Amino acid sequence: MALVTGGEDFDVVLLGATGLMGQAILRQRGAHSVHALVRSPDGRAWGEGVHVHRGDLHAIPEALFPSHPYVVLHFATKPRDTDGTGFERTNVEGTQNLLSRLTKDCRGVIHGSSMSVYGPGPHLGVTEAHPLNPVTPLARSRVASEALITKHAAAAGMGAALLRTRFLIGEGDRFVLPAMVKMLERRRQLGADTVACSVIDVDDHARIIWKLARRMMDTPRPEQRAYNVAYSRPLVRSEFLGTLVQGLGLPPPVVKVRVPDLLLNALRDAPSRRAQALAERLELLTRSQCLDVARLKAVPGMRALLARSPVEALRAALDTFRS
Repeated sequence: MALVTGGEDFDVVLLGATGLMGQAILRQRGAHSVHALVRSPDGRAWGEGVHVHRGDLHAIPEALFPSHPYVVLHFATKPRDTDGTGFERTNVEGTQNLLSRLTKDCRGVIHGSSMSVYGPGPHLGVTEAHPLNPVTPLARSRVASEALITKHAAAAGMGAALLRTRFLIGEGDRFVLPAMVKMLERRRQLGADTVACSVIDVDDHARIIWKLARRMMDTPRPEQRAYNVAYSRPLVRSEFLGTLVQGLGLPPPVVKVRVPDLLLNALRDAPSRRAQALAERLELLTRSQCLDVARLKAVPGMRALLARSPVEALRAALDTFRS
């Protein structure tokens, strides 16, 4: 298990410990103590130093928060509306309840958001200063939760880091690589060869999170900032599919599907939730989704992590995918 550099003198409170990012955060925790809020903690080997508390964002036990300085890692978000109840209760109301329960020892909140807050693409090097334009219910709930965290942190004199990613790859990924592999198995390619996207391995993302938590503990002047999180260089579609073809022995695509703007707009405006979900998926796969990460790169200790080749990270992710 990788050790975090610097002093090991603070704890974190982790929301979303069983999810993709939560598991990566735990793998990279080093000697830090983690206080994890989990709905169903039974049947898992949590390891020494992980203090598990049963509950959720609407039922937070008082014992979750340590009586000494800590940072909150809030990754308990609802990314898909599989039950048809919407996103507000978890992503907005749950975040508000969490903030209301924080104690005086909290030094800051790091929140897992998404570049969906910027609105429909294509995006080519979008910065954190880009106007927020959420068009889906999920994106609107993310913007609302970001605003709640920023306002609370500023009023309480604590730090806030809103982390906006696009595609996460690596251990535990059940969506990005599987979707691309499935298309290749059907000999199809959605989008042109030049379509590009921002990616980052979940464990590199977790290393970034720990560095930001350390920074929150050390800084005498708390900051409330959004950060785009991705490797400095985006992954071009031809590189993405070529790496999968070579690494997995798959046949190259024979059909390249392009989706016109008129079709995307019609699907977005359709009353059917299924049509709207299809529009969002097609947009992600056929329009460039690239983040500018200059702000994060300027944070001490981040440059080397962000300089990693996305192709090399994808090759490493294939080892996990094969297993």
